[in-house]
Amino acid sequence: MERQYKDSGIEWIGRIPVEWKTERIKSLFVERNERDCKGMTLLSVSQYFGIRPKSETDLADSHIAVSYDDYKVVYKGDFVMNIMLAWNGSYAVSDYDGMVSPAYCVFKFRKDCSKKYFHYLLRTDGYPSAFKTLSRGVIDSRLRLYPEQFYTFPVVVPSIREQQRIAKYLDEKCKEIDALIALQEQMIAKLTDYKQSVITEAVTKGLNPNAQLVPSGIDWIGDVPQGWRVMKVKHAANSFDKGNGITKEEVFINGNMPCVRYGEIYSKYQNSFISCLSATNIEIQKSPHYFHYGDILCAGTGELVEEIGKSIVYLGEDPCLAGGDIIVISHHQEPTFFNYALNSHYAQAQKSKSKAKLKVVHISAFEIGSVYVVLPSLSEQRAIAEHLDIKCGEIDKVIETKRQKIETLKEYKKSVIFEAVTGKTIID
Repeated sequence: MERQYKDSGIEWIGRIPVEWKTERIKSLFVERNERDCKGMTLLSVSQYFGIRPKSETDLADSHIAVSYDDYKVVYKGDFVMNIMLAWNGSYAVSDYDGMVSPAYCVFKFRKDCSKKYFHYLLRTDGYPSAFKTLSRGVIDSRLRLYPEQFYTFPVVVPSIREQQRIAKYLDEKCKEIDALIALQEQMIAKLTDYKQSVITEAVTKGLNPNAQLVPSGIDWIGDVPQGWRVMKVKHAANSFDKGNGITKEEVFINGNMPCVRYGEIYSKYQNSFISCLSATNIEIQKSPHYFHYGDILCAGTGELVEEIGKSIVYLGEDPCLAGGDIIVISHHQEPTFFNYALNSHYAQAQKSKSKAKLKVVHISAFEIGSVYVVLPSLSEQRAIAEHLDIKCGEIDKVIETKRQKIETLKEYKKSVIFEAVTGKTIID
């Protein structure tokens, strides 16, 4: 028999089966305010992974409280919400007993139901946007969704038996999709490592497999072709300068001056670029610092020790502005080769050496200047740079294909969840 549907009355849900009900969140949840957390595991809530022990997340070292006396108890099956980030989906049903920040809200279920079903339902795309409409605050980073407003939102409620079937179905489907995503991520990691090994091999051994090799005198560099020079970056460069702060609020779609902010070095650029992806207005920059063709931009701040000091090389013609925490290296080397050398395994090992794994990692111009590099003649630098541009371009294309597959799988996962929790997929 064909399933019959009705309008749910919820804009972001649409149609639901006629036998399903619509209720307010208040009918499902009541706030829990237990505070005796002694010896309990500290939990973290994220829009990406839901709830995990904080020790298992990238933010493990980001916050150590003086006292956990005021932290809130969480029991397995409780719904936990970061009220300051509800608008971006930072909430979930917990699979753990533990404790969370007093800034979070912890809710227990009022009645018998499939808690996992409501976990999936409330994490569909429509809810974060809806929560934002009743969150209080002037800007996104200050918005708060308090329980009184949270309770007013509607949810769709099938029978308990159907909730359980949907939750079981989604557990299995999401596990399958997550495994496919993980496989693509593993392939990207292997390709990235391979790319780095290709770069390191070329910038330390050259392109001639028959070249006579001699000891470099530096343990992490090893043997190098005879005639290549081993020197510190500061001796291969002309100058080191620092960019000036350009805040997020000072970046404009129609800005009149191209610029690069340090975080973009990690997230938006590969090895080289000819035009900036951001712009500011020159009139509001009190002490602008320009960079020009061939200059190398190093990120002076980062979140990962393994990537600190990542660099990109500018190959465009127009002057651009460097934001704060960017170290600008001017030099007379072949620009692309020099940048590849600075991003090679052996150079990165030097930049990461003795760095503590903190929430924010810093590297100075002095430290980058102290990194050893090996330099062939300019003509050989150019040949190696051209070779690496081709090889790395090929690898980058494969990596991008994998990333696109991941995005497709993530969208598919969202669709599978939405269709199931709204009754549009019939589950036997």
